[in-house]
Amino acid sequence: MNLLLVTGIFPPDRGGPASYVPRIAEALTAAGHRVEVICLSDRMEHDDTGYRFGVLRLRRRLFWLARVVLTTFTIWRAALRSDLVYVNGLGAEAAIAAFLAGRRTVHKIVGDYAWERAVGRGWFAGTLDEYQTARKSVVLRALDLIRTFPLRLASQIIVPSRYLRRIVEGWSIGDGKVRVIYNSSETGPAAGGLPLPEWRGTTLITVCRLVWWKGVDVLIRQLPLLPDTRLVIAGDGHLRAELEALARTLGAADRVLFLGDVPHREVRNYLEQADAFVLNSTYEGLPHSVLEAMVAGVPVIATDAGGTGEVVEHNVTGLLIPIGDAEALTAAIERLRREPALGPQLAAEAARQLATRFDPAAMIADTESVLLAAIDRMAPTPPVPAEVPR
Repeated sequence: MNLLLVTGIFPPDRGGPASYVPRIAEALTAAGHRVEVICLSDRMEHDDTGYRFGVLRLRRRLFWLARVVLTTFTIWRAALRSDLVYVNGLGAEAAIAAFLAGRRTVHKIVGDYAWERAVGRGWFAGTLDEYQTARKSVVLRALDLIRTFPLRLASQIIVPSRYLRRIVEGWSIGDGKVRVIYNSSETGPAAGGLPLPEWRGTTLITVCRLVWWKGVDVLIRQLPLLPDTRLVIAGDGHLRAELEALARTLGAADRVLFLGDVPHREVRNYLEQADAFVLNSTYEGLPHSVLEAMVAGVPVIATDAGGTGEVVEHNVTGLLIPIGDAEALTAAIERLRREPALGPQLAAEAARQLATRFDPAAMIADTESVLLAAIDRMAPTPPVPAEVPR
């Protein structure tokens, strides 16, 4: 097939789609398909010669209306030379362009665009689940429309968890469209990264964007209760300055290490130097960072948020704690310290399950199957031969 992938973020950007799109594009190219990627970018001069597929970058920092028009036009032109558009971001622009080009779309949905935008702008203060049933202003209903109308035009929708399937099916996008394909994480040794400063106690690490629903502030607030424990934070975001100030206020600045925006290829190196990975989130579709921690052999402590419980089985592949329960978080960290055999036991079972439930080859094959099926449905239905009388 000739496949067009559309994404809002792509390396050197960080984030789920920026990790996923190059991997799936490379795998589909290796399988013999022609793949082209269109993305927004802050670095138009980025060297993309290492990819075996084409990459077309559009400048992100344009006036929004000009960017929308340019993006839609560019996707339309590329769609005309493609069989299918696989949308991993820029859903509205891609849907309009594909419709005008007469091409079907498959969307991958890893969260709720409307909720994230509403929370980021201060228009809504509740959780993702609360947002689904809340009474909404005109502005929030407009966000819902922008999020949902491309999915009503889609042929198929891929989500990384059963939790997200339930959420997306509640948007009235048509029956039978949503397919769960679990994420996977690359195996193999770490590639790049520096050693962490020497530390004689326990090293916790979290890998996330610094946004409020990741609960990093709670992790920092628990440090005074956890002697000889430091927290390594791999990730950046608009809350960084606030979190740094919080660590200073609590007298824990020397025990909180902000690594900043770590290149994806170096994350494994830092994970392998930690005693435990902690994800204190209130919302997750299916956390890729948990899979990466499991691949690195690090025991996982995570809140039972969204699809996280589909990856972390309590006392089997990690420790699962209630959302918003700081005492349970502290107790789980202390438990790993008190029971030194527990961490390796959890990590070993997590690695075993990764090989079956979150296998990269299966993820790629299932995705390819969905894309090919969408193209097959575009073909005209062959005429049914007349029944020959006996």
